[in-house]
Amino acid sequence: MVLGVVGVACGTTDPASQERLPPIQTTTPTTTTTTTTVAPGDFLYVVQSGDTLGKIAERFSVTIAAIVERNGLPSADAIQAGQSLEIPEGLLVVNDGTSSATTEP
Repeated sequence: MVLGVVGVACGTTDPASQERLPPIQTTTPTTTTTTTTVAPGDFLYVVQSGDTLGKIAERFSVTIAAIVERNGLPSADAIQAGQSLEIPEGLLVVNDGTSSATTEP
């Protein structure tokens, strides 16, 4: 019995097909978590659209200067919706729509 050996090559002998491909670059998604610690008695407030430091200061019975200083803001106009602000200890005005009350935070 005679067995024949047949050599089969894949591809072509063209030099361009023999070039190595660059390595595949992969990325791994990362997640960043930020934790903010607020001093005891202080409050963390998220700025809403239309808020001003004057309105926020009035709501929490603190001065605009106290909020600016606590948060290291360059000016009273330097706030944006979605930004978190530390509000120094003051009075918190709670309004449920029917009456208002003032409580210590």
